[in-house]
Amino acid sequence: MTARRPIRAASAAGARGRGHHSLAPEHLGEATAAATLATVVGGVALAITGIGMIAMGLTIGSRYGSNPPPDVGSLAVQPVLAGLLVLVLGVGLTAGGIAVFNDVPRARRATGVLAGMAAALSAAGTVVAMANPPADPVLAVALTVTTLVFGVAAILLLRPRR
Repeated sequence: MTARRPIRAASAAGARGRGHHSLAPEHLGEATAAATLATVVGGVALAITGIGMIAMGLTIGSRYGSNPPPDVGSLAVQPVLAGLLVLVLGVGLTAGGIAVFNDVPRARRATGVLAGMAAALSAAGTVVAMANPPADPVLAVALTVTTLVFGVAAILLLRPRR
């Protein structure tokens, strides 16, 4: 038997290994990077929405002018609490997405779970928007798209790495 010599590359470019040619981080891949970016953008939007809900709840008494109802303070509790929860979810999604981009250990799983929770909450919001009269189809469509985006992001973030 004769030992075969390895075939040499015709050029230096051929001798180098094929590199990573996309803008996505190498540890994520194209689809997961796009889903993570959508999660970060959605998280920022949720954080802004939460701040708006808190501001609305804190200023609800000023909407009644000089003669507010006697229980105006209790009207502010529900929007402020809901705004705080939305703000925490938005900050968590944003921070989780940034952590996934930076390849922090276990960040994919945590961000995937948060994206799944956001998808479930927006699906519930879709049902509420259509069930309460008068139905709001524009809000329902927007929440359905949000459900789809966060749902796909959760699936891509929670799947095992290849």
